[in-house]
Amino acid sequence: MIKDIILELTFVQSVTDEGKSILKSRRFNQVKLKISDAESKAFAQLISNLTGEMYIAINKIEKKEI
Repeated sequence: MIKDIILELTFVQSVTDEGKSILKSRRFNQVKLKISDAESKAFAQLISNLTGEMYIAINKIEKKEI
């Protein structure tokens, strides 16, 4: 049984002088349990519009009770 869904949105915060990307992520807890992939992408786009961050990865993390 799924207890919780977490959406993790990852973006490039900056690039070092050596060309390495510094990644940061935002996590959103207590997302509705039956969120679809399309809804997850739409949510990420909405947050991107609000923050100006370009997300390179969207991860849906499911916490299950076993």
